[in-house]
Amino acid sequence: MTPPACGPGPAEPAADRAAEASPPGPLEVLAQIGDLDVRLDQITHHVAHLPEREIRAGIEKAMRALAGEARVLDTQIADLERRQRGREDEVARIEAKRAHNSERLYESHLTSPKEAEALTAEAASLARRQTEIEDHILELMEELEPLNDTRAGLAARQAEARERMDAVDGAIAAAEHQASSERSEVSSAREALVASADPSLVALYEERRTAARGAPVLGRLVGTTCSACHLEVPSVDYERIVHLGPDELAECPQCGALLVR
Repeated sequence: MTPPACGPGPAEPAADRAAEASPPGPLEVLAQIGDLDVRLDQITHHVAHLPEREIRAGIEKAMRALAGEARVLDTQIADLERRQRGREDEVARIEAKRAHNSERLYESHLTSPKEAEALTAEAASLARRQTEIEDHILELMEELEPLNDTRAGLAARQAEARERMDAVDGAIAAAEHQASSERSEVSSAREALVASADPSLVALYEERRTAARGAPVLGRLVGTTCSACHLEVPSVDYERIVHLGPDELAECPQCGALLVR
């Protein structure tokens, strides 16, 4: 069986083809530029207000608090360690003195009983003093132990905070990179539109945009509502605007934005 011959499909209505072929008007091009500017502002706002930035600020605050605790602990530990080293140095001097006296006590030429008695008494005194100092060293070590444990725990918390900070910084960097790529694409599309737009309209738009400092200067007439201020255009103004020529400029009577219709 021979398949039916394939002929052309239903003819596309001439009005539809004309609509597709006709380029956008000057005001529509300006509106598209405005849409891209809105997108650029949204990208900038999004990057500036990433939730990770608030998280980072919290981590940074916590790290400052941890650093303050660490400074206090480090001062306390350093003071105790300094005192411990001083006592240990004193013990070392006593031990050297005791060793020297012991050598003298047992020297073969030492014949004076009084001298031997004095050396023996001094040895006993030095031994008592050494014991007292060593007991003090033990007390200092007992004070140091919990402080060192606390400092070690604090160091672990600081390391964890740094890891969290690194992770958040990585997320921010990734978001900024993505935003930069999107900003570049939107800027390129905007440049192409500006090149095809009416220079006088672009100049007027840019002048108003600079003066507005972020406020909308361009809107679309959606029904009877201005998309820039979202207010309804009074009926008298609406009738006047919709009967303007396609390239004639119109302003929203509520906010003063240029209206594309």
